[in-house]
Amino acid sequence: MRKILVPVDGSAVAVRAVEYAAGLARCAPDAKIVLLNVQQNLEHWRKRGLLDEEDVRELRKNGESESAGARALLDKAGVLYDFEIVFGHPAEVIVRVAREQHCESIIMGTRGLGDVENLLLGSTAYKVIQLAQVPVTLVK
Repeated sequence: MRKILVPVDGSAVAVRAVEYAAGLARCAPDAKIVLLNVQQNLEHWRKRGLLDEEDVRELRKNGESESAGARALLDKAGVLYDFEIVFGHPAEVIVRVAREQHCESIIMGTRGLGDVENLLLGSTAYKVIQLAQVPVTLVK
C-alpha cells in the first residue's frame, strides 16, 4: 500500500494540501493517507514541561478540532486514511512519522498557523524539506 503523509493544523493551506492529496489518492487504488496533527512540545504549553491528564485531553481536543475539516473532506471523498495526533516539534514529528509509517511522500502546506513565520516559506515546511528522506510536495 502506498502511504502519503499529510500534516494538518487547521489552516486553509493545510486543507488545500489535503484536497490535493485526496485527488492523488483517488487515482491510485492502493493509496492511503496518513493524516497527522502535531501538538507543540510540552514546554510550549507549560514552563515546567509537565502535562497532567487534563492538559493532554485539551491538546487532543485541539488536534481533533484542527483536523475536523480535513477528516470531513477525506470522508466525503471516500479516501482511505488513518488519523494520528502526536506531541512534539512539528517538523521532527512529521519526518519521524513519515519514516515510521513507511510513507512514500509528504504533502503539506507552505505555511500553517505556527508562531514563527519566514517571508516565503513557513519554518516547519522548510525544516521538513531539510530533514525528510522522502519527496515533499508543498501546496500553496
